[in-house]
Amino acid sequence: MVELSLGVFFRSFNASKVILCACLLIFLALFTLKLDGRVTFSYAFVFAPLWACNLIVFVGAIVGICSFCSKPPSRNEIMMRVDFMAMLITATEHLFLCAFVSLVFVKLEFDYLFEPGYPLPWTIVFCPLFSLSILSIGIAVWSLRHDKPFEFEFFYAINIVQLVFIAFKLDKQVDWTWAVVFIPLWVVLSLAAVGVLYALVLSVVLIRSRHFIPSHRRQHVYSAVLHTFFVIPALICLVLLTGKLDSMTGFGGPSSTPQTNIWWFGLRKPLCPFLLDKCPSLRTYANVSYRVGGRNRAENEPENGEERQAVIADENEERDEADVMVRNPNPQRPRVEEKTRGSGGSQTSSQGSQSGQEGLNPIEQIASSSAAIQRAMAQYKNEYGYHWHGDISQPD
Repeated sequence: MVELSLGVFFRSFNASKVILCACLLIFLALFTLKLDGRVTFSYAFVFAPLWACNLIVFVGAIVGICSFCSKPPSRNEIMMRVDFMAMLITATEHLFLCAFVSLVFVKLEFDYLFEPGYPLPWTIVFCPLFSLSILSIGIAVWSLRHDKPFEFEFFYAINIVQLVFIAFKLDKQVDWTWAVVFIPLWVVLSLAAVGVLYALVLSVVLIRSRHFIPSHRRQHVYSAVLHTFFVIPALICLVLLTGKLDSMTGFGGPSSTPQTNIWWFGLRKPLCPFLLDKCPSLRTYANVSYRVGGRNRAENEPENGEERQAVIADENEERDEADVMVRNPNPQRPRVEEKTRGSGGSQTSSQGSQSGQEGLNPIEQIASSSAAIQRAMAQYKNEYGYHWHGDISQPD
């Protein structure tokens, strides 16, 4: 049986986390719409939720400082003083975050104001986060000693390498793929996934145990399920983001260079070229290409037969003229009489070329044969619509 108690809900309600998550949700929605080009408003409107969150933190911290100065707690109220110190630390963290958000806004919105050769580097933009990551290590130690939560501080502390990688990648200081850039985040989420799996197994074991009261067992189950709903979408988001960024930067396609080591089994060359070299009969099949979704033969044929014959005759005449130029390199020699056009133009040109080959030397005969082969290929292409990618006049 599941019991919903408003008293427990209000006692455990964390207003700061709710406001922070709501602002982040609105920011992410606006930022993705802006990147996809669905909206045309300025980046100032996109970053407005984050600035609003920081403004709430600063106003709350100023009011808290005024209240502390006007009526300070006694020295015996140690927890109140610890809470006040935690508030100051949180406000300091948001100062760094606000500086980072403002620099990102300037980089995205006013990058054209900088000189063409001296843009604002992303390394400078990420400097507030670098400082916050280093500062978070000491804050995490302080929070651990005073029994305070430090989720965000722990996140900043362990992701300092990730922030450095992202800044270098955006500045094109490294040519890694985004899958490599996100390795620190992959490690963190992988460990989180292992912890979630362990929590699920433990909750299943505890829910069947009779050594714990039902409320404790349900608490373990709820905690494991909620952490699962957090880690799994984060992993999916990281996978999709990596694929999107790598496809935009051109790392998503296949590599043009072989990745196999040529020294395996002493081949000294990639596997496929080695097989084609040792088995020449496979070259015929290696040169075959297939086209899916192309037009058939009936669609490739012109509807008017006379028009098709005229096109073939024109191409044959051009081939004959090229053949005549090869056989008569001297421009002062008389040109061969023009061939007649029509349906029998191709046959007349072929007969003339064959009769003219009798009195030619071997070089001119080879050139004439090559021209005849080219004419045959052109006629075959016009009739059947297929494309020949090789040159049969120069076999292997």
